[in-house]
Amino acid sequence: MIEYNKLSAARYGVQFGDKFENRIFKRMTDDCTNFICQCVWAGYGGTDGYSLSQPEDIRVLKSRVENKYRLTSLWYGLPFRSSQEFGSLSFIRVEAFWNYVINNDSIGPRALGYNNGKHWSELDIDVEQGDVLQFYHDDVQRYAHSALVVSNTKQNIANSMEDIFVAQHSADFSYRPLIDTFRANCDIRTCKVRLLKFIPAYF
Repeated sequence: MIEYNKLSAARYGVQFGDKFENRIFKRMTDDCTNFICQCVWAGYGGTDGYSLSQPEDIRVLKSRVENKYRLTSLWYGLPFRSSQEFGSLSFIRVEAFWNYVINNDSIGPRALGYNNGKHWSELDIDVEQGDVLQFYHDDVQRYAHSALVVSNTKQNIANSMEDIFVAQHSADFSYRPLIDTFRANCDIRTCKVRLLKFIPAYF
């Protein structure tokens, strides 16, 4: 059983959130969930034992991705120089990722999901470092953006969005105030936001 290390996930998010590429994973055109899954991968030990800033360690981490270390046949991203176009849908698509992790009863990441289909103010559980938030987009009528909480906080988003910070791609940020992510993704008066909290899993 592998514990989910919230700090490792957050460190990956902060290190690479504002970088277009990290030379470990291949970037997707719409990269938000592809990047968030990389952070979750780090949280489940994908980067354990290696630096996120040393070129020789980046090469080892890329090799780990090529060998699907802490990845599964259903949940995987592509190594940086892959000739394939896409990773698995559960790694690169918002809805597929949610469905995979909350229903997974086999190997791979697992999470508890909260507030699905509800207004953000109804989220009655504290948001913590390493959690993933997903935002509903009215224009496409589905959840369409994922972001990782990187600040070392434990609080209800209804009380203080200014003290919670996230890492994300598309657009690329390492430490973005949550309120700015709200404004970029939805009308705060009607916005639906759901939450994933990751739990121990087998790999």
